[in-house]
Amino acid sequence: MFSGTKMLGHRGAKGEKPENTIGGITYALNLGLKAIEIDIHLSSDNRLVVIHDDTLDRTTNGTGKVKEATSTDIRALDAGDGEKVPYLEEVLDLLNQYSFTLFIEVKAVGCEKLLTEMINEREIHHKIVVKSFNHRIVKKVKEIAPKIRTACLIYGLPVNAVNIIEASRADGISISVSTVDQALVELCHHHNYSVTVWNVNKVEDLDTFVQMGVDYIGTDFPSIVTLE
Repeated sequence: MFSGTKMLGHRGAKGEKPENTIGGITYALNLGLKAIEIDIHLSSDNRLVVIHDDTLDRTTNGTGKVKEATSTDIRALDAGDGEKVPYLEEVLDLLNQYSFTLFIEVKAVGCEKLLTEMINEREIHHKIVVKSFNHRIVKKVKEIAPKIRTACLIYGLPVNAVNIIEASRADGISISVSTVDQALVELCHHHNYSVTVWNVNKVEDLDTFVQMGVDYIGTDFPSIVTLE
């Protein structure tokens, strides 16, 4: 099941290009990355938009809450270097052009049905991992669409990661590099669950997590922190 550690571009290439943009994502993919992580929210008109925060203020030239803005209004904003805030389907379409796994972090409650429909319509469940800090979302996605892989996001170090994964009917865990340890990785792998860590932003820190045997290592700097 586990075929070696792979690098994952966090929000595309957050440290090098505007985060969660098509330009940043394709930049990371053109470097050869085999996994990309993005974040999604719902607009006021029920479109899934690719943005991390629940407000527009930090990553665009707009202001206000994402859920109170229409997708058209969000689309008119500058997300950095002239980039636009993508619709989720635009990122999904990149799976036709590149070979990679797309990790989708769900930030908005209530979008599970819309998300799973988009994935199932494209028959790309094998290329997707849906994750969230809200493990009820993770569980609901799996209940709606059992074929879609999911992961539980956590920051702290749990007593038993497998209990968390199984309670959510998930396929793995995504955990901060500041709290993960060897015992967690070994326990998860023993039960055939994957382990993703975030984020390694210094080359000298990379080997620690490669030696742990984690499945994916997130980074903000894909041109610098590389396994090659």
